[in-house]
Amino acid sequence: MPGMRMLAELRCETCGRQYYGDLPSGHGLPHPVLLDRETGEVRHGNTLKIFADYLRDSYAARVSTPVGFEEERFRPLRRPILLNCLDWVYGHALLKLLNAQYYLDRPEEFDLVLLVPRFLRWMVPEGAATVWTVDLPLSRGAEWNDWIASEIRRRLEPLGECHLSFAFSHPHPEDFRIERFTRVAPFPLGAWAERASCPTVTYIWREDRGWGPAPGRSLAARAGRGLRRLAGLPPVVNRTLDQVVAMAEHLRALLPSLDFAVAGMGRGRALPEWILDLRSARADEAIERAWCERYARSHVVIGVHGSHMLLPTGHAGAMIQMVPENAWDNRWGNLIQDVLVRGDDVREALFRYQFLPTDTMPEKVATIAASLIRFQPTVSLHFGREFTDHVALTRSWSRLPGEFAAVSG
Repeated sequence: MPGMRMLAELRCETCGRQYYGDLPSGHGLPHPVLLDRETGEVRHGNTLKIFADYLRDSYAARVSTPVGFEEERFRPLRRPILLNCLDWVYGHALLKLLNAQYYLDRPEEFDLVLLVPRFLRWMVPEGAATVWTVDLPLSRGAEWNDWIASEIRRRLEPLGECHLSFAFSHPHPEDFRIERFTRVAPFPLGAWAERASCPTVTYIWREDRGWGPAPGRSLAARAGRGLRRLAGLPPVVNRTLDQVVAMAEHLRALLPSLDFAVAGMGRGRALPEWILDLRSARADEAIERAWCERYARSHVVIGVHGSHMLLPTGHAGAMIQMVPENAWDNRWGNLIQDVLVRGDDVREALFRYQFLPTDTMPEKVATIAASLIRFQPTVSLHFGREFTDHVALTRSWSRLPGEFAAVSG
């Protein structure tokens, strides 16, 4: 386990060649890769080529560099199971961590050993038997590090036996509750209407995900940007902030008591005074928890597709997401992967989680957001289980006097 990958040492009985093969954990469960230990060649099913490429490239550039490795022991390990949350994508690492609750809810069966990058330590829920925190930034998340492999082996071998978590890349919503991880209760859907007097919307900021036409990827477009740099000219302005402000102004016209904020990584140009600016050039536990508290107060969060939408969607009441759809970065096939869906009825979820192209105009997004806020109580009345339960409603109506008692079914 030289970092993110969890591999078996394999030998072909026919040709005698030796391989590494992904164990059924993380992305290795649906997308296993086979790597020839002599040539570095990889074989895979073309279902997630980038996952195979990272194995090939990390093996070719493997290192043996010590990194910070902190161990916290909370109780003895009787039947340990290891959950590896290291990854090169923030969302992948977070989604793996959400698998922890399954084991924490079964303490008689498992003693959970968590392997997490430093930036996720604040979200580790209570109840793990052991936590290993590794100082491995996302930029090195796919690294093949033989020092990490030897360190993990040194700590596991004395146990005699240790199980490996499946670490589902997208754990089922029934298997976790986000407040177990962030310690922030999500938006109470049952209180939607009473909170509608102060409609609360948050735009999720990320500087490298633009709302609007993406910058050209053609040779001519790239050359043009390079010439601007050589000439000392400023880069072409990212118009996302203009889009956000325009959308917020349209939304305030529709909902005059609007509470609007922008939260996320980066700073950029200043916002109008009436918009709460929660952007930050850095993130730590205090900042991320404050962001989660803001999401949990939000009827709707809005943003462009990406890992940064996981915590907002896990805490907010509803979501509008813009999806890139140009030739070099089409994300329509990745829908839902960056969304933590809440709710018991798929019909209600289809209403509360909206997906739009990134070229959608600000006024259209504002109209949709206002509709979500205004009509969600009606949607709950139509689709909510408590309002579509034959037995419960029969009991309720049968308790009413007079002619209403006759309407019992």
